[in-house]
Formats: sequence, C-alpha cells, structure tokens
Amino acid sequence: MKVTGNVKVATLLAAALFIAGILLGSVFVQADYKIPETIKVGLSHGSTANNNFTIKSTNGITVNVLENGVYKSILTFMDANGIKVRKDAYYNIIEGVTTEINYIKAVAYKGEVIGPYHIQVGEPFATFEEAKQLASIIESTSPSVFLAYDAGWRVWTQLYVDDSACTQQIEVLKNEHPDYTYYVVYPDKRRVQLLDPISGKVLFVLNAEQPVKVDVIPKEGSASIIEYGVSKYRGSILFVRLAEGDINVINELQLEEYLYGVVPREMPASWHIEALKAQAVASRCYAIRNVGRHSAQGFDMCNGQHCQVYLGYSGEHANTSKAINETKGKVIVHNNSIISAYFSSTSGGYTENSENYWSAVLPYIRGVDDSYEKSPYSNWEKLFNKDEVKAKLAARNVDIGEIVNIIPRQVSEFGRVIKLEIVGTKDKKIYEKENIRVLFGYNDLKSTWFTVKTDADVYVRGAANSSPQVQTASELNVISASGISKLSSSTNTVAVKSSSSVKSYNIVPNAYTFNGKGYGHGLGMSQYGAKGMAEAGFNYIQILEHYFSDTKVQ
Repeated sequence: MKVTGNVKVATLLAAALFIAGILLGSVFVQADYKIPETIKVGLSHGSTANNNFTIKSTNGITVNVLENGVYKSILTFMDANGIKVRKDAYYNIIEGVTTEINYIKAVAYKGEVIGPYHIQVGEPFATFEEAKQLASIIESTSPSVFLAYDAGWRVWTQLYVDDSACTQQIEVLKNEHPDYTYYVVYPDKRRVQLLDPISGKVLFVLNAEQPVKVDVIPKEGSASIIEYGVSKYRGSILFVRLAEGDINVINELQLEEYLYGVVPREMPASWHIEALKAQAVASRCYAIRNVGRHSAQGFDMCNGQHCQVYLGYSGEHANTSKAINETKGKVIVHNNSIISAYFSSTSGGYTENSENYWSAVLPYIRGVDDSYEKSPYSNWEKLFNKDEVKAKLAARNVDIGEIVNIIPRQVSEFGRVIKLEIVGTKDKKIYEKENIRVLFGYNDLKSTWFTVKTDADVYVRGAANSSPQVQTASELNVISASGISKLSSSTNTVAVKSSSSVKSYNIVPNAYTFNGKGYGHGLGMSQYGAKGMAEAGFNYIQILEHYFSDTKVQ
C-alpha cells in the first residue's frame, strides 16, 4: 500500500447552517425558494451503525480532516484496496478473527486482547514527513508504530489494554531511545483507527469528533466512484465518531446525483419515461423540502423509507438517470414555494385530502380522480381474528377486554376511514387516520380505504322497500315475551327466522375481514396512476399538475 502525506485545502461542499430546512450556499431559482447543490445522506447510524468498514476507489482516495471550518487533505492512499476504518477500542483476536469487546480486566480471554491505550513518542510535528522519520527510528524497537493526527502529527506505538502496560514499555523505549520524551495516551471515544485492509496493520489514528471526509482522486475519463463496504457511491464518504462511541457514515454528493440512486428504488425503471420523469421531479421536491431532517445526526436525509430509499451508484439505472437529466432542476411550485410532493403506490381510484390521513391541511394535496390507475393493489382483503386484534392492542398496552366489534365511525368523502372504533367487553378505543394502519401494520392494512365485514353480520331490512342494512347480531334488538332487549354476548349464536328458513348467526364476531383499496397513504401522486396516465399519452408535467392541485412545474 502506497501512502503519502500532503497539505492541501479543500473547500466545504455545503454550509453548516440551515434556513427553514434549506441549505445556505445553494443556487437561487427564484426569490421564494432555493435548491441545494449538495445533500448529505446517512448510510450507517443509530441502530444500523457500522463500526468496522472499508473505503476504497480504483482511482485512489484522499483523507481530509476538518480544521477551522475547512477540510484539509492529510493522507493519500493510491492502493485500490483503500483503508479499513474502525473504532480505537478494545478488540479480542482469536484465530485471526477480530471482535470488538467491552474489556473487563478480571476476565481471562482466549487469544489476544488489544486496546486503546498507546504511547506517544516525542512532541507533535507540523508535517507528515517529520513524524514519519521519527516513526521509522522507533519501529526498530517497537514494531507496532503508527502515526496519529490531532491538530498535528504524532508518533504513537502499541495497542495496550491499560496504562501499566504502557508504563512498562516506556522503560524499554527509554533505554533504546533516551533522547525522546514519552507519554501514556489514554482512551478517547473520539478516535478511529485506519488499517491496511489486507494485513490488518494499524496505519493511522485520527480524531474523528469532527467529520473526516474521504474523496476519490479525480482521473480524466474515469467516474469518481467511491466504495463503502459492498456498495458504490458518487461524491464523498464522511465518517464521524459520536460521543457515545458509534461511527456515523455519510455520503455527501450533488443533489441530482443523489436522485440517480433514489428514483429507481421508488419506481420500476422499466416504466414509461414520462412516469419516471414525474417520479424524478416528485423525489427532487421531497428531498429539497426535507433537507436537514436528520440534522441532529449530522446529515440531511437517511437512506431508508423514513426519507427516500437510496442505494447510491450501485442502485442506478440508465432509464431513471435519463428521466432525472431531462427534468434537471424542475420542481413543483404552489404559491411560489416548492411543495412536499408526497406519493404512494396506489390510490385505489381516488386520492385523498392531506388532513384526512395526517393533520395538516395542504392546499395542493386534495383528493382527485385516479381513473387511469391499474394496480395489483387496487383491491385487497385482509382477515384478522379477534385474538389477533386483542394482541395488537396489548402490544401497545391497551386492554379493552375481549373484542366485541370493529366499526368505522367516520369516513372521508373519498371513502377512507378517518375514525375506527374497536369495542371490547371492558372498554372501547378509537383510532384515527394513519394511526389505524400503525395499529394493524402498514403491510397488513395497505390503506385506510376499507370496509369491515364480520362472521356475525346480519342483513336487516327496516321499513318496507328499504335497502337491507348490515349489522352484527350483537347490535340487534330482540322482541320476546319480556319485551325488547339487546342480544346477550354471553351466548354464542342466535337463530334468525325468515319466511322460509331459520339461520344461525354468531352474536359476537370471531373474524373481521377488511376489504380495501389502494396501497399507501393515498396523498399526492399515485405511482401506478402516473404510469397509467403516461401510457395514455400524458406528459410528466400534466401528470404532476393533475395530482398536485393548483401547482405549476417550473
């Protein structure tokens, strides 16, 4: 592996301040809104934190640290194998396999244990070359020597588990090299190690409290593609070690390049080009409106369904890239502001007003006809038994006794359930709007456009010539010798006599069948509807201005 040191200044790709969730330092489109040039996407963070990974490029990479608000290049790795990054922490090595551990001194570990205690030789150096010269001298006595960078170059040695081991080794070093001073370097959760990915040798230790940026070395005629783990990305890879110890990994790149990795994950690349263009513009608007959504974690958007699914260069497709290029910079505007261009798979034949699924009234998210939509999710059915419903409530610490009935109490003008009442033997509970799907599960209850049928439904005709009404047997009144009363749920069935026969019905339902339409929240653009409109001859502007009321694409 060839490693060189240099000092060159790289400008920040994005400013750190935000105004209303939109980055400063961006390109003006018109007075009322801006489009950011770059975006930061969280690849690994929180519960998905990856604390041991490789970064590489066939072009070679540079490592840049942030000092005084400016990135400074400190290392160049020309080897196509790149670098391995891990926490400066405790590790247990058994038969060549290295595992991070929470080190306990009293435990007898198998294999070798290494740790985050080091020895510093001499004082900090201003240049890489000076530090490297001293490291080569010390290496003759202590083979585990590496350079550390923290506002200057330092020569460190060893990966010890405690300070006593460092103290013993310092005495050895003093005997061999008496002209230098030596210090114990104590553990610090801000640090990361850079290793040779082939040999596993520690090459450098960096302070990663501020983001460390890895760039591809530009090469004429070659795309600047960087690899993180098993995936490839455009732009730069940043990593930062958090106070609690984990490492966040971030991809910083141009907004349009970000869309290359988003659109084919949100809509099949084989669909009509005008539908793909509509998706490209919608995804662009969504990204712009949600820049800074994860600013507390050091990036703008995540790479999952919470934001938009993003797979980077590895997920790109020529068809969707063409759609993005042909709509470059295009956005959907309402009252001179870029809209939140929500979209879902299938509306079921009619989209919905925003306030009927969420709370906010968005004037451009109004229910519209979606008659061009043809989707495998246009109609669906899902069966729940009463024990399953009780279990779903119990999982949320809700106890209303045995389930007696499930009744839609309020329905929007477009057919979606706004309030759903679940009746129990001890209490009742009403769930509203999106929380209905939260309870039953987004995949099981594909939308809130549904009706509920039970195995206790009875068709009842009231006045002469009136249409039959569906009710459960438990809701019926019974006329007997003692007068009019409700059916008791303590009995299992009731016999209902017609003019020609007697039929037995459950009094309390055991099963509830949800017959529904659509897949998703049903707000804004239906993706299958966009596909249908494109195939019918509509262009992407007509598609978007149909689904988003009182808007313009510009």
